[in-house]
Amino acid sequence: MKTAHARATLLSLVLIMAVPGRAEEPGLLHSPPERAEPRVALQLDGTLVEGRRVLELYVRYRGPGEPYARRPMEREYGDLYRAVIPAEHVVPPGIEYYVEGLTADGERVPLFQSASRPARVLVGGETPASASIARPTPPPERKPLVNRTPPRAAPPERTPPPGRQRARAAAPAPRKDAPQDSPRDDSMAALTADLPADAPTDTPVARPSRSSAPAGGMAGAASREPSPPRSELEEDLALYSAEDTLALATRHEATVRTVPAIGASFSQRQLRSLGARTVADVLDVVPGLSVSRDVQGFHRTAIRGLRNDAEVLFLLNGHRLNNFFDGKALMNLPVENLERVEVIRGPGSALYGAGAFLGVVNIVTDRTDGVRTAVSVGGYPGQDDRLAVTGNGHLSAGHTAGDLRVFADVDVWSQAGDSTAIENDGLDDEARSQGLRDVTDPAGRTRDERFLFNAGAGVSYTAGAAGRLGASARFLTERRSALVGLFDTVGEDSELGWNVFLADLTWERDFGPDVTLRARAAYDQQSTDRFFQITPHEFSTGTGANRLFEEGMQEQTRVSVRSLTGTVDADVALSAYNRLSLGAVVEQQTLGSYEYETNYTLDAQVRPDGLTRPEGLVDLTSGAASRRLNVGLFAQDQWTVVNALTLTFGVRMDATQLPTVDASGAIDGTRFVTTFNPRVGLVFAATDALVLKALYGRAFRAPTLQELVERIPDTEYNQGRFEGNPRLQPSTVDTFELGADLIQSAGDARVRLRANAYVALFGSPIVPVDTSGNIVPLRNRELGVRVYGVEGEARLEASKRAYAWLNASISRAEDLELPAQSRLLTDVPQARFNAGVTMPIGAYVNFDVVVRTGAERRNNSRSVLELIRRYKIPSYSLITAQLRTEPILEHFEVALVAHNLFDNDLRDEVPRPDRIPNLLPREGMSGYLTVRAHY
Repeated sequence: MKTAHARATLLSLVLIMAVPGRAEEPGLLHSPPERAEPRVALQLDGTLVEGRRVLELYVRYRGPGEPYARRPMEREYGDLYRAVIPAEHVVPPGIEYYVEGLTADGERVPLFQSASRPARVLVGGETPASASIARPTPPPERKPLVNRTPPRAAPPERTPPPGRQRARAAAPAPRKDAPQDSPRDDSMAALTADLPADAPTDTPVARPSRSSAPAGGMAGAASREPSPPRSELEEDLALYSAEDTLALATRHEATVRTVPAIGASFSQRQLRSLGARTVADVLDVVPGLSVSRDVQGFHRTAIRGLRNDAEVLFLLNGHRLNNFFDGKALMNLPVENLERVEVIRGPGSALYGAGAFLGVVNIVTDRTDGVRTAVSVGGYPGQDDRLAVTGNGHLSAGHTAGDLRVFADVDVWSQAGDSTAIENDGLDDEARSQGLRDVTDPAGRTRDERFLFNAGAGVSYTAGAAGRLGASARFLTERRSALVGLFDTVGEDSELGWNVFLADLTWERDFGPDVTLRARAAYDQQSTDRFFQITPHEFSTGTGANRLFEEGMQEQTRVSVRSLTGTVDADVALSAYNRLSLGAVVEQQTLGSYEYETNYTLDAQVRPDGLTRPEGLVDLTSGAASRRLNVGLFAQDQWTVVNALTLTFGVRMDATQLPTVDASGAIDGTRFVTTFNPRVGLVFAATDALVLKALYGRAFRAPTLQELVERIPDTEYNQGRFEGNPRLQPSTVDTFELGADLIQSAGDARVRLRANAYVALFGSPIVPVDTSGNIVPLRNRELGVRVYGVEGEARLEASKRAYAWLNASISRAEDLELPAQSRLLTDVPQARFNAGVTMPIGAYVNFDVVVRTGAERRNNSRSVLELIRRYKIPSYSLITAQLRTEPILEHFEVALVAHNLFDNDLRDEVPRPDRIPNLLPREGMSGYLTVRAHY
């Protein structure tokens, strides 16, 4: 009855719709300045008229080579509003902007100029006599797409690709066959369209840094054709993986639909509409991805049917988060601090080298100007009807003063976590026979306590002709419990620690209008401290005081690694239609320390000195495998063959230092293993609404240090180890993909459809297969693994505040070393379905619902033990529901979100389902209240 009432309440909320009122057309009285000083913030003032329907005002602006950015216009008094365009965007030859308002029903209405006819302000030099001054114009009437964008001219003219364009003294006359009234998005080419022939053109054109540079690069005063018109439909779409920018695929920012990769990008607004609290929440709604947890509590990301920690590359502001020792990444960060999350499904080694194997996830922190803060409180229903409290606090700020820019942020996360009973574990018989628990008592409970501290800061300075200098540093520390324990027993005293320090220095400079050079030096250090309790307190391994473990049997592993990276890369405009990117990378990874200690001997006796290094343990820090040098050279060319066709070709060569072994399998030195990783991308705009993609890419990943050399002396109680294999070779994958992206409109409604199919062929994958139940050997699967599947996405948008989306994916992964009846790998969901709805409830509240569904999972069948230790995890559906406000008093937002609304009993697999038959319980229902403020 309680569940039925909750479902009825949810359904009633979904059916509530906002009823917009009628009002006169609003407008803004504003006169744009004729010119502005370079690198000086530009202040814009305007008076709102007939603005009863308008809740918020925004100025959208762009400098040379930039997409439109947005800043709110703040009310000064009465109907006077003001906005300030940051100084870093006010660069020669000029800046464009327009103003729009947001109504109570979510409609965006033009108030002053528009994207197709922005106001233009010249920056630097004298104002040409012929330069026109934009004046307020009546708001244009909203029309369907077919009336906005004229048909493609025939024959099609070639349009320069995204990238730097050569500056000329004057703009040429328009071509007779070029569209005359199409809205253009050619990165400021319009700024010089009105200049006379004697206008000065020797002022260098500024270019954004790589972290924010769009694929369009810099256009400046161009002598070329305008770029293909970008429809107002594309400008308006705010799809969670639609018109958001994606810099991950090409190292240059571009729209998701046009990059030569299958990717998704989540902006800050989209992260909030999902109700996501951490990066794992975001990744779990991406088609083709699924996120699970293991018994130690680590989040594991599977992409297209396969899962391996070392095969998904995680980047945080360009820093590699994956640990050199075991490939794991401290990636589950709070989203309040993030500007966006980018995801590429498929190989990325052509740009990012080793480890960009199954996919790449790029996490970008928010460095924009202003002050932002957020506080979130909530938790899980705990034992004895008490709330297991979780709290999160965030503060970030940025400021630009002339050529100097500074930014900083801090996150604090404290979590009590959910707690669920584990009925059985691997020590049931011993614990009961020793009287440590009754027959009816569970083996223990899951523990999910966590404390996270994340702080970062940085500065950038534009030193004129010397270029732009930057520096940043970040420190992360995590302390948490293990969800269950080390392997097959509950260890409620287990504690895991992780410290990460990231620092970098960057430099960027333009050499003329066609060449940009960048350099970066980075230092990263990680240290982990993993303490596991592997038996209960007062556990005895025999008779006598030397076999009684009062605190239980324990072990501790402490590892520190560091890496030093140097990168130099350049962008070169070979012509108006061809952009070349070149680069070199040198990375030195080192194992700084490795300590493994136990409080028990190999024959299960108490060590009198407590935690001590066991006998026979190999010192990993002195071996040849403890250091790895990687040298990479990459090149990528983007060539617009004809107006609608862009070809991307790239290749990266890596030389990776790996150990050599003698006939007995002992490491006796090192050698460099060379790999070539090409990529080819064909993007064809068949029509203004339809984009087709054909892609090929190769990636590789070297074995981790743990996979190569770690061998822990095993006993009857510390089972489940992977046995290092120095003979492991790098794995490769060749991926072939076809994709399509379609946009359609009907009145004010807009629809986007996206679909892709892929085949991935893995050569010599590194796979652990349990053959003994204790030590799990690692080896290359010589016949490889084959994966194929399809993915689809759709979105319907009625307004900025009312839209629905869904995605689905199906994959099949096969181990080709096995007989046909046993090849299928089924330990991750082979089918996923996600959907969401966002709608307004009145003028000030939004309602979001997100549904995540996964298919049934079963044990693999690669060995006899996997066949006899069967498990089956049924399909699941998890619902997130959220109420969130529009900005209150222009500065505050409030959100109330419930995760796993109907308390679905979600489970993940365990390494020994015969010992923990009920598998691993995941998080139940939880709720959180979040208050945000921005100034």
